[in-house]
Amino acid sequence: MQSLTLEFGLRTSLIAAVIALLLAAMRIKTAALRHTIWSGVVLTMLFLPAWLAWGPKASLPLLPREAVPAAVITSTPTPTTGPLADQRLSPLAREPVSQPEPRGTASVLLAMYLAGAVILLVRLAIGTVRSQRLTREACVVPVTIGVLRPRIILPESARDWPQARLDAVLIHEREHARRRDPLFQWLALLNRALFWFHPLAWWLERRLSALAEESCDAAVLAQGHHPVEYSRLLLDLSRSVEEAGVRVAVPGMAMPGAFLSHRIRRMLNGTPAPEVSRARLACTIAACAAAAAILAAGTLVHAQSKSQPKSGPHFEVASVRAVDPNGGGFKSKDGKAGGPGPSVDHLRFAFADSLYGFILKAYGIQGCGVFFHDPDRCPELSGGPAWVNDDRFQIQATMPAGTPNYTLPQYTSGRAPQLQLMLQSLLADRFQLKLRREKKNLPVYTLTALRGASKIKPAAAGEPNVIFNAGEFAPGKTPVDSNRIKMTVTSTSMQELADALANILGRPILDRTNLKGKFEFTLEYERDAEPPDSPVAMAALGGPAMMKALESQAGLKLEAAKAPVDVLVIDHVERPSEN
Repeated sequence: MQSLTLEFGLRTSLIAAVIALLLAAMRIKTAALRHTIWSGVVLTMLFLPAWLAWGPKASLPLLPREAVPAAVITSTPTPTTGPLADQRLSPLAREPVSQPEPRGTASVLLAMYLAGAVILLVRLAIGTVRSQRLTREACVVPVTIGVLRPRIILPESARDWPQARLDAVLIHEREHARRRDPLFQWLALLNRALFWFHPLAWWLERRLSALAEESCDAAVLAQGHHPVEYSRLLLDLSRSVEEAGVRVAVPGMAMPGAFLSHRIRRMLNGTPAPEVSRARLACTIAACAAAAAILAAGTLVHAQSKSQPKSGPHFEVASVRAVDPNGGGFKSKDGKAGGPGPSVDHLRFAFADSLYGFILKAYGIQGCGVFFHDPDRCPELSGGPAWVNDDRFQIQATMPAGTPNYTLPQYTSGRAPQLQLMLQSLLADRFQLKLRREKKNLPVYTLTALRGASKIKPAAAGEPNVIFNAGEFAPGKTPVDSNRIKMTVTSTSMQELADALANILGRPILDRTNLKGKFEFTLEYERDAEPPDSPVAMAALGGPAMMKALESQAGLKLEAAKAPVDVLVIDHVERPSEN
């Protein structure tokens, strides 16, 4: 909430500043055109929060690339618990991140905002309703009201006005109605009520009111009325307002009519604003619209810079090549099938996967399944074009000296922190990957320990392993029954077990056991039935049968729930550059 408010305030201030500079540079002095452009700023301001929250972002490669080994994440994540938290959040370790507001402070700020917004919105609503019932008896001076259907109301004293004065007033008020000034003034008031904390909202409301009056004054003079006589008319109306104390007895509605001294000076100077040519008009509107769109939807990203050295963990040499998505293997340099197969050690990384799969491994995202990469089954990673999941790429890389001797299981389960940072750096560099982190309420499982029923044994520290074997395990029984599953857990913490089961079940698992240390146990159960041609047939390993065995044989229970989960969203990605 705080980051969204700050971003909104900064972007709207930049938009207003750039628009003001463009109007000055293009020498736009016509009140009607300035009113139109500033009305556009009001509309932009009203829709900007929704765009910032849910709209797409356009990457602007304006800044030199920082020497960071990971894709940029644009929002501050909430750290997860467990041994993998540092790995998952590692790309943010080098980014300056804002600390979340304490709950008490956030609640006070939210209450203050709601109080101000409610007061102004109620005032606006009351004024809107009462204005529809306004009669000439309540008006001291002429007004034009009606958000959707403008109507002109003249005071009782208008019956005695000379024809010239009446004509001037009617030209002025009809111009308000033709230009739909009441509608834009109401939108400005709504904008002020919603964003009362921003000085720009108050300035825009007053500015639109002044420009609307100037535009209507210009229409009166264009019809041949003398500036001196028209100025006397305005002064007489101003005296009537001073004597009555108000223009109309309608709270909450800011009726145009202020800035009188400025309006009279402009008219008496005798120098009307120069006409704007169609070409300059078109250029001004296009420039203002483009500036507002860029500042509203643009996100500054780092441009390529080959002159800056890399810092942090990175591959010494790496190649990225497209491979046949149906072939499933590597290609050699000449394009033929074959070449080195999957490998992860302290010297070499060689793997083929979709970009979607590489992101899952690089950021340690659990609960997306190890047997399939299906975005619909993995809400923890979203966004990006279809090729991110459909196309496969071969990455072959040489690791720097001193890299730990990781194993394939460590890499696939997100337990290779230094390798993950290297892969994050490669994805950011070769795929131009930009990510942002969000919080979403998603289906999860909670892992709990049944009171007094835990049947697991403490184990010595070591490499965690969760292995599934298919076969008949009762002594002396043949033949082998492939539906009989044996799950062996060794040297595994509860968080590591939750991560391993999440990949089988295809859903995040939250450790709520409060059990510390490493454990070992064995489960045996009948595999759940699954159609042989199912693309997720292997997921039957983690069906209801496994959950029942986990509860009865290990004293651990999995329960479906919903909880806030960190979600990575792909903001920008490109096909890899040529090697």
